[in-house]
Amino acid sequence: MGGSVKEQLDLLEQKIKFTLRPLINSINTSGMNRERRVQLDNLLLEISTLHQNVESHVKQDRSTESQIRLTGLVDYLYSLIRGAGIQVNLPERREHPRNELPPEQLISDETSQSKNIKILNISLGGMRLHSPTNLKVGSVFRTKLNSSRHGVIPLKGEVVWSRPKQNGGGYIIGVHFSQMDEAVLEALESFVNERDE
Repeated sequence: MGGSVKEQLDLLEQKIKFTLRPLINSINTSGMNRERRVQLDNLLLEISTLHQNVESHVKQDRSTESQIRLTGLVDYLYSLIRGAGIQVNLPERREHPRNELPPEQLISDETSQSKNIKILNISLGGMRLHSPTNLKVGSVFRTKLNSSRHGVIPLKGEVVWSRPKQNGGGYIIGVHFSQMDEAVLEALESFVNERDE
């Protein structure tokens, strides 16, 4: 596979965001049929092969930024599939470990978008929320966390899936974080680690 690591990561991102996501949206809207199943299986095989190639180049490159971006893309891939509730055979996952938060953990800002939304769990790749109202898939979600060590941590991510809570009472929503600068990433890592203590 030719091209720089950045070009390879760009290609992987394109396949996931601009080919897989529309296919999954189509499955969510119109249901799974034989044609979509074949498309999905072929596309996931292609993405898996591409991911393995990119991963070996990222290891050789030894760039932390490339590694974080690759892990973020894998998180995004799994978020898409998990959110759609599709049963597929995927390669071993390399998703960030998620940290469960107590139910009283509230998002700190009081914007109309995030009022009364609770964080259910969080990782370096994203978070799962409980929201009284639905958030549109593909929309950008912004919030702030309060860290005892780092103060306020601004976060931004894309809503990658949303489904009604089984027993009613709002929606469970998956957010995948956008690329963040190193200082915010370090603060978020510290926040996640604080929850383990």
